[in-house]
Amino acid sequence: MTILREIFKLLAQTIERLVSSIATSRFRGRETSLAIVQIGIGSLPIVVVCTAFAGMVVTNEMAFHMDMALHTVQMMPGFSAQFILRELGIVIPALLLVAKVGASITAEVGTMKVTEQIDALKLLGIDPIGYLVVPRFIASIVASICLTCVSIAVTLTCAITIAVVRYDFTALEYLNSVRHFVGGMDIVCALVKGAIYGAVIPIISCTYGFRCEGGAEGVGTATTDSVVASTIAIILLDFVLTYLFTLII
Repeated sequence: MTILREIFKLLAQTIERLVSSIATSRFRGRETSLAIVQIGIGSLPIVVVCTAFAGMVVTNEMAFHMDMALHTVQMMPGFSAQFILRELGIVIPALLLVAKVGASITAEVGTMKVTEQIDALKLLGIDPIGYLVVPRFIASIVASICLTCVSIAVTLTCAITIAVVRYDFTALEYLNSVRHFVGGMDIVCALVKGAIYGAVIPIISCTYGFRCEGGAEGVGTATTDSVVASTIAIILLDFVLTYLFTLII
């Protein structure tokens, strides 16, 4: 429970510093821009590759099981597109960001903690949360939303390609079928999910980094714990948000 209190405390402090920096026009634009490039563009190749293959796998699996159970694959485009927009195209980028970006943030902040660089920032009058957490918090939200859009586009493109090449659909037939299963609210929910996942990852990662102790071994332990905690948080949030959105849509 202690770690949960620390996570929520850091979240509240981060939002407070963010609002304060905007109100006083002391927004760290350069650090935020660099973090967006590092998190977003740096994660783009692995997200594209993983979601492309995920789209092909999901299309093949849905078509296979529909053919076995219903002896037709006519509803496969709608179901696969709905699954991609509501789950696959959102959760995969989030989990990849946990593994790539979350681990990096924890290792970086943890190293600064054990080498007393954070204490040095305080002595210089620099707020560690405003300097380290807020830029990563904003950057992760922006990057997560953008990567979610890219992921959905790539996954759908690969799903359409498999449907056209293997199951004799045309692209127009696929998209026309998708219209009956997917609406604008699905896209809004996908972007909201992406933003929330993007906000959770740096907060948990920085929390574990700030509480890191014990030199190099402590940094490794904190990084591992951070990735595990962030993964569990993403999965739990996915369940909660999916349930809430099914009540809305």
